Amino acid sequence: MSDQKILHVDIISPEKPVYSGTASAVTAKAWDGEVGILPGHAPMVARLGIGEVRVTDGAGSEQKVHRFAIKQGYLEVSHNKVVVLSEDAKAIADLKGVNPADIERLVKAIAEETEPHRKAELQADLEWLKSCDRLLKAM
Repeated sequence: MSDQKILHVDIISPEKPVYSGTASAVTAKAWDGEVGILPGHAPMVARLGIGEVRVTDGAGSEQKVHRFAIKQGYLEVSHNKVVVLSEDAKAIADLKGVNPADIERLVKAIAEETEPHRKAELQADLEWLKSCDRLLKAM
């Protein structure tokens, strides 16, 4: 593949870089829908929601899809480089599973919380756990 037909992709969380490599396509869940990036895409910035980023590498029988769970963040595209900065990002293959007790604990904490900002944080944590659970079950 020539440089014009590949994307350079970096997925970064505060803890560590999660992925760095090349791709033929990237698909991510933005706040207002799904966004697809191919080589030659116009420069853009998108706010990401809780969900999945798929990095497709190769073509045909050599094609491989790397899947990542993303907890909000931003995606930037410029000159065939895609950078995903996320509050939390994990390769789906590395996820261990979701403990139902953790979900129950968050539901209870949300019901008891009176401070709106903290309640929103707890709801985002709950949505993150549920998203990870769905992504694991879809594997």
